[in-house]
Amino acid sequence: MCAAQLDELPDGNNASSSKSDGGGNLVPALIAIVLAPALTVAAMYFMINLNKPEETVKPQVTEGGQPLDMEPSGEEKHYELNSLITNLGGPIKSRYINMDLKLEGLAGDFEKVLEMNEHRIRDKALAIMGSYTYEDATLDGFQERVRVDLKKGFSAILRKYRDGESDLIRQIYFTQFVVQ
Repeated sequence: MCAAQLDELPDGNNASSSKSDGGGNLVPALIAIVLAPALTVAAMYFMINLNKPEETVKPQVTEGGQPLDMEPSGEEKHYELNSLITNLGGPIKSRYINMDLKLEGLAGDFEKVLEMNEHRIRDKALAIMGSYTYEDATLDGFQERVRVDLKKGFSAILRKYRDGESDLIRQIYFTQFVVQ
C-alpha cells in the first residue's frame, strides 16, 4: 500500500472509539427519559400535600346515635337543677346546704345535653357542696365562691360537649340558697 492509500483508510483507534461513544451517549439519555417523569410525579405529589388546606370539619358529638347540635343558637336556653341538699363538711354534721340552680347556655341542644348528664352534674354539685364547712359558709362572698366552683366542676364534666374553649354553661343562677 502506498502512503496515499494509507491516508484513506480509517484509523483503528477512531473506529473503536466512535462505537463506544455512540453507546455511551445512549445510557444517560435513557436514564433521563425514565427518571424525568418519575421525578416530576414525586415533586407534584409533595407540592400538593404541602399546600393542601387543613380540614376544619368538627367531629360531631353523638349520644345514642343522634348527632347533637353544639353550635350557639343565639338564644339563651335554661335548665333547672332542683333539690340539691347535702351536709356541710366539718365536725358538726347537723349543718346542711340546700340549693336550686338555673343553668344558662347558648348551645342548640343545651337542655338535651344537660338532661343526659344530669346524674353527673348532680354528683359533682353535691361533692363540691359537701366539701365546704359551716365556717366557709359564714364568710362574705361564699355564694359567689360556690358559683365559681360549680362552674369549674360542670365545665370539667361537660368538656366533650363544648365548642373550642367556651364552656357549655355560660352562667349559673341560684333560685334557692339555704345554709342551716
